[in-house]
Amino acid sequence: MEDSDQDALRGRQGYRTTREILRDAIRVLGDADYDDLDGDTDTLAGYRSVLHGTEPSLHGARSWDEEMDLVVEQLRARHDVPREAMAICVPTNDMVTQLADRLARSGIAASEITQDGPRGDQGVHVGTMYRFKGLEYRCLIIAGAAEGLVPRTSVDAWEHTDPSRHRRELHRARSLLFVAATRARDALAITWHGEPSRFLAPLIPAS
Repeated sequence: MEDSDQDALRGRQGYRTTREILRDAIRVLGDADYDDLDGDTDTLAGYRSVLHGTEPSLHGARSWDEEMDLVVEQLRARHDVPREAMAICVPTNDMVTQLADRLARSGIAASEITQDGPRGDQGVHVGTMYRFKGLEYRCLIIAGAAEGLVPRTSVDAWEHTDPSRHRRELHRARSLLFVAATRARDALAITWHGEPSRFLAPLIPAS
């Protein structure tokens, strides 16, 4: 089948992920168009996937330290996937450094994603959500998807002083999470510590 025919089956080019991942990513985004991280917005009208896979998994932890242990467990469970085909995205640069160190101490090689792309070809790729546009991985973990980090606590400071900016910043944070989720081709896991991000509410069953 020609590439153009494959793209037509998918609806619109750009989302080569499973229906299960795309469905949950759309739930995170809600009814809004999304920010493509270049200052433009796009609609999801017409996007679909013919691929099927496993349901995205959700895991909470009590602390960031415990969450990093969860990430290590998730990576080890994917022993059939080359490390270079796996990635972890987190909200902050400090978390990139801390997670890369934890992986190294656990015997898992990691390469940081910089503004110029992955730094080296060996190991699991680790970077902030801002670095993932245009990338694709067989398996991806979104770590640190906690309230106060996604979105940042500082965003809510604008709620009463500048409501318009507050809405824009929330929309951008939600879009970042959406774009990160759709970088997973076959499998997606989302982890957090403490309280999960408000954006994950559509994915978490009510207790």
